[in-house]
Amino acid sequence: MRLIIFFISLMFFSCQNNPNLVNDLFQTKAFPVEVISKSKMIHTEEGEIKLEIIANKIERFVGDSARLSFSNGFNVTFYNLFAKKAIVDEKNNLMTARDSVVLKSKKKKLETELLIWDEKKEKIYTNNDVIITTDNEIIYAKGFESDPNFSDYTLKKISGKMYINSKEK
Repeated sequence: MRLIIFFISLMFFSCQNNPNLVNDLFQTKAFPVEVISKSKMIHTEEGEIKLEIIANKIERFVGDSARLSFSNGFNVTFYNLFAKKAIVDEKNNLMTARDSVVLKSKKKKLETELLIWDEKKEKIYTNNDVIITTDNEIIYAKGFESDPNFSDYTLKKISGKMYINSKEK
């Protein structure tokens, strides 16, 4: 009987964990602390609605790279901004919209694959290809910078301009 107790005791006290094996098993991949499906976010300042976002999926990450990740399509209704994906860097107040990005105003539409909104600097910009469509022209450029309202903008490296004939033949 003592021999059995000795072996059982030996088994309990001889077990140990290899920290490297444990670390390999639980890699330090950043997982979201929140996942929200089919949501509507409203951002207000002093009781006034500044921004409204409708998204299919939002993931919130915390820590050194605190951010919101929007996937499966989202719509920023205040600025009429549409894209399939976006990431909001909460630390630096930057929103990066990607994949089929469309920015609309009353008489203009911008299309690109990447658009960054810098809330601190109050500007929207990209170095990617853009297409701007107005009532009477289509402008192609590589690089764009604008105020948040898309009313005062600058284009870089304009590669072409097509005028749209509004008269029907």
